[in-house]
Amino acid sequence: MRGYAPATPCWSVLSSGDAAAATRFYCELFGWTAEPAEDGTTTFLLHGLAVAGLAPAPGGRAAWLTYVSTEDVEATAALVTAAGGTVLQPPADLAGRGRAALFVDPASAVFGAWQRGRFAGAQVANESFAICWSETVTRDIAGAAEFYGKVFGWTEQQGTAVEEHEYHEWISTNRVVGGMSPMGEQYPPETPQHWRTIFAIDDCAGFVARAQELGGRVLAGPIDAGIGFAAQVMDPTGGMFLAIDMLPELRDLLG
Repeated sequence: MRGYAPATPCWSVLSSGDAAAATRFYCELFGWTAEPAEDGTTTFLLHGLAVAGLAPAPGGRAAWLTYVSTEDVEATAALVTAAGGTVLQPPADLAGRGRAALFVDPASAVFGAWQRGRFAGAQVANESFAICWSETVTRDIAGAAEFYGKVFGWTEQQGTAVEEHEYHEWISTNRVVGGMSPMGEQYPPETPQHWRTIFAIDDCAGFVARAQELGGRVLAGPIDAGIGFAAQVMDPTGGMFLAIDMLPELRDLLG
């Protein structure tokens, strides 16, 4: 990946209270290596290329955070506020790597915006052990569509990959850039609305077994998701993500 058009998910960072434990887990599970970044965070590498990030959050709840590319992070912050969202961390320069901010949408889902500097975002994606998709998980489809439409100019359409399950896709300048999944009865009422990071894997059953060996917790799966076998996993520090062994024809489309 050489760069990202505006309004495209471009980078995912795990915010964790135990950076050492998180680093061990993901490096052993995905075959990543880790190196320090100039801004005090950690960059995970796959084949020597940036695949995801890790930010220490002492005392905080672990979570994977999705960043969306922007050409002007200050302007994006203003749009978030005008649309009814909240600025959680105001725009800041990250040692020249870029400018970033964190926001909360009206349904309390946290997400970020990234304005490239020396770093544009993930350098490898849509292959095994890399991020392949980002999606909003929400109880208010209409509200999310209105908010993100105002902030990023997205429109939403019904997903077509699995007809028997409701799913929505985010469209930016005629490109599908992400998804939106409704929270149904399978989610406990206390589950917060959120952005979900999804990793491509091989052999979902073997992956689930390995995640448990390393101290992770399997919340669901493997299940047939229609587009492949998937599992919802919680890492030892509390960060949740989805892993999916996609059907070959879908991998070809993403690639």
